Amino acid sequence: MRKIIVGLMITLLLSACQNEAQILQEKYERYKLHYQSILNTTQFKTSSEHFSIEASLVKITDGQYRYDVFVDEPKIAMHDVEILVIVDNGLLLVSDKMMPSVGLFEDESYRLIPYQVDVELGYHKGFNLNGIVESDKINLKVVVMWKDYFEIKAEREYFSFDLSIEETVDE
Repeated sequence: MRKIIVGLMITLLLSACQNEAQILQEKYERYKLHYQSILNTTQFKTSSEHFSIEASLVKITDGQYRYDVFVDEPKIAMHDVEILVIVDNGLLLVSDKMMPSVGLFEDESYRLIPYQVDVELGYHKGFNLNGIVESDKINLKVVVMWKDYFEIKAEREYFSFDLSIEETVDE
């Protein structure tokens, strides 16, 4: 009897691990799908009528730079927000880095709704996605996806930002 109980516990543990691995694999497939959609897109914006989006590049040490993408100030209700940033058209197949994202790997749902902030309920003021690069000139491509108020209609906008650090030379 004891062996049966131990066997059942091991079976349950193994099936739970397989389910978690399968869920993670599905999330990674979704990440790859969005990544490829950015690479396939030919028309990009630099601003949105639905929210504020900004990008910046700052030097943090010699040879290292930090980029930031800020998505905030929603003008409409945005549910199930997902954001992905890629740097310099990096090819997905040869990239060994995960790009910054929101809503793709997390188990919770994110919302941007004008004048509403309650992080415990998933209502955020905005998002900051960032990373470290070794170049003082980069191109960031961003996709922001969300569903409407009724969570039926899905929207998607693509953005491109050319960023650089202009070094000043003292004479």
